[in-house]
Amino acid sequence: MHEAGYRGYIARKKPLIKDSNRWKRMLWVRQHWLKPKQFWDSILWSDESKFNLFGSNGRQIVWRQTNESMKRECLKPTVKCGGGSVMVWDCMAASGVGNLVRVDGTMNREQNEKILTENVKQSAKILKCNHLFSSKIMTRNTAKTISQWFVKNQINTLKWPAQSPDLNPIEHAWDELERRMKRHSPKNKEELWMILKKEWKGIGRDVTSRLVNSMSKRFQEVMKHRGGPMRY
Repeated sequence: MHEAGYRGYIARKKPLIKDSNRWKRMLWVRQHWLKPKQFWDSILWSDESKFNLFGSNGRQIVWRQTNESMKRECLKPTVKCGGGSVMVWDCMAASGVGNLVRVDGTMNREQNEKILTENVKQSAKILKCNHLFSSKIMTRNTAKTISQWFVKNQINTLKWPAQSPDLNPIEHAWDELERRMKRHSPKNKEELWMILKKEWKGIGRDVTSRLVNSMSKRFQEVMKHRGGPMRY
């Protein structure tokens, strides 16, 4: 196997997309394929993400010799109970990042509405968006109430296909934030939160613009893989 160029790798984690949702993803792409750049630039993208205080949720590979298994640089340190984490919500546009909000406890209807009320219009105004809004914040338990909030506040929403986090460019903004966060060594959740706020503000327009401009490539990938998981 090695002679043939094969190596062992940990499989990438990708959502298992139902056949019905694969079709819906391709349909959504076809419906939005010809949208101009200005359309995507006008969208306020949002998402939630969890950042761990210590370590990560995934496995880690190190390259070492057979007798180096216990060398410090070859270990993946762990702490009891995982060290805790901070859940955040944020939004961004092609023109930059929006507010970063700490999510306390479970994201219920009240917290959903509070986050939207205090951050969506403000961020849209600063980032010069037309209040088009893409969000994963709604769940089955809150979708109706939050939809009513959008109507009441006259905010147009972008309908989103199920099982499609890979189509949301803000996912890669989180990756950028995590890379920057890992340059630090926070000792507790409060320090982690302060670092996340500082590093999020440091993500410039060059990054957010590049991510939003990747929509056409994401579309190509969706069609290439017949609506299935793609490299994004």
